[in-house]
Amino acid sequence: MNQMGPHPWPLSFSYGRAMQSAALKLWAADVKGNFAAAQKIVAQRARENGLAALGRWTRAA
Repeated sequence: MNQMGPHPWPLSFSYGRAMQSAALKLWAADVKGNFAAAQKIVAQRARENGLAALGRWTRAA
């Protein structure tokens, strides 16, 4: 939607659960053993969500 702009206001979405779901699934298998991998997943999702909010996200991003 942000690529269709300009809009009179910023368009965003609540990405909280989307950011957490993959990490929660990984942690469910082994909390301590998958800690670092889950952090990487959350960081990557945060970058992707930021790009999406700016209308710059692509599947290859």
